[in-house]
Amino acid sequence: MLSIKETPSKVSAPKKTITVKGAIVKDLKFFDETGDITSDVLSAIPEEFESIDLKITLELPEEEVGSEE
Repeated sequence: MLSIKETPSKVSAPKKTITVKGAIVKDLKFFDETGDITSDVLSAIPEEFESIDLKITLELPEEEVGSEE
């Protein structure tokens, strides 16, 4: 599922949040249940941005949480 949310300026700068859930990243491409969504993700990034930060969050099974201690 791909969702794109734009937040207007308030006290902080305006921002755009691109959320990709349940995607598989393969060969630097994004896929979901509909197929390749790489162009949708890339087209959501304004052209003036030459670099971006990407945050990946993985939900781990309960038995793996804390096992690296």
